[in-house]
Amino acid sequence: MKIATVGKGGSGKTTIAGILARIFAERDQHILAIDGDPNPNLALTIGMSREDADRIAYIPSNLMQRIEGPDGIATLQLTHSQDEIMARYSHKAANNVDLIVMGKPADGSAGSGCMCASHRAVRGLITELTNIGEHTITDMEAGLEHLKRGTARNVDLMLIVAEPYYRSLEAAMRTHKLCVELAIPFIRVVANKVRNDEDRLAIESFCTQHGIDIIGVVPLDDAMMEAEREASSPFDFAPESAGVTGIRNLADAIDGLGRSRSKVSRADEAVLPPAS
Repeated sequence: MKIATVGKGGSGKTTIAGILARIFAERDQHILAIDGDPNPNLALTIGMSREDADRIAYIPSNLMQRIEGPDGIATLQLTHSQDEIMARYSHKAANNVDLIVMGKPADGSAGSGCMCASHRAVRGLITELTNIGEHTITDMEAGLEHLKRGTARNVDLMLIVAEPYYRSLEAAMRTHKLCVELAIPFIRVVANKVRNDEDRLAIESFCTQHGIDIIGVVPLDDAMMEAEREASSPFDFAPESAGVTGIRNLADAIDGLGRSRSKVSRADEAVLPPAS
């Protein structure tokens, strides 16, 4: 499945994306992780050292080019083959996890330009790199800009990470509406940093009111925050902590979605007329 995490800044989307990648990889699944945030941190959350993360070659913003066909209709196409992209820009972030990182704005300095081309590049990667492993996990930029640009149009599962307070839930509702407009097949909320039953019930009530499905609950976990302070992946720092356990349960639920999706696909194929 092509999975993307999105959420308000500070919601924990990067942590969830990185730990999900490690959990799936632990299950002998090959994962392609894409850091689609111009302020990239997914490498550290997956478990790379700061030194190795600083040596990552970012994907070029001109990875997608506009091609006009003979009928005058323009399309966007990758300027590199899949093999070239993986050879030049993928990095071994952990066992069974390859990582590709979106470029920063121009030279990374203030006022150096917009991220339009980089958004197109990430969209191309999500669309084209579909057979690298069992799952592609993309950590999207915080906010709604990438959804308005259609960057995540071709994902199968959008995980909207929401915290148990009003502004975060309102942001989740707006995100959900945009995902519906993009016709993303599976749109689910991950309730994150949940302290108690009151927090959980607040998120569940809000989502029920707005017709939004919840796929998992991840508790607030001091061990995960301590891992952040130590610049360590929570998966390595506290693999049995409540937070990591919550994300393991989330991974189980995602695998369940994948299996149900496969059954539906096989059922659709079964009713197709034989090829002539």
